[in-house]
Amino acid sequence: MSNVFDQSGEKSAFIVARYRAEFNDADYDERNAMLDEIAHAASDGSGRALELLLELLDVHQLASPVVRRLIIDEGMAEEAEQDVLVAVASSVSKFRAESKFSTWFHALARNTAVGYLRRRRPDSLLEDSSNVAGAARRVSSIVAERAAVRSSVEQLPQHYRDAVLLRDVEHLSYEQVAERLGIELNTVRSRLARGRAMLASIINEPVIDG
Repeated sequence: MSNVFDQSGEKSAFIVARYRAEFNDADYDERNAMLDEIAHAASDGSGRALELLLELLDVHQLASPVVRRLIIDEGMAEEAEQDVLVAVASSVSKFRAESKFSTWFHALARNTAVGYLRRRRPDSLLEDSSNVAGAARRVSSIVAERAAVRSSVEQLPQHYRDAVLLRDVEHLSYEQVAERLGIELNTVRSRLARGRAMLASIINEPVIDG
């Protein structure tokens, strides 16, 4: 499957576009089957499959039902959902062919949300080796503080790279990034979430707080 996604030129773009269009019209079982295929390719090291996987998870808000059963606050839930994308990118190499992606993803999303809540508790002394809470902000900090990561940022697709550089390196506000790139504020947030997630996968940086 990795070879299918990573073919060069128009053929690869056509395959990704076909998956994107078919996913929009698919029912629940068909979507799960497609996610299995894409996740298996991503776990085999396909960058295009990972990008598509993150896009589908983000656009269709697939982490939202799991996260929002645990987190009511809108802003906190959005942060936790971004952390889920980073967790997926960082952990997808561990996804196994015999597993169902939906089962694996729901467990990961729940663990991420629980970890996020633990981190938000000021009196909490709990530490969990599976905790990926605050992962998006951790990746943001890594980008800002470590010059060596810049070469990894350059590997991101341009639309994600521009958003990450403007927000995490130049420290522009979300509104300023939106104005600079000529895009909507929600688009800025989505590109940052996916870009940071892909960056976590590229640099293979642990995203465990502690």
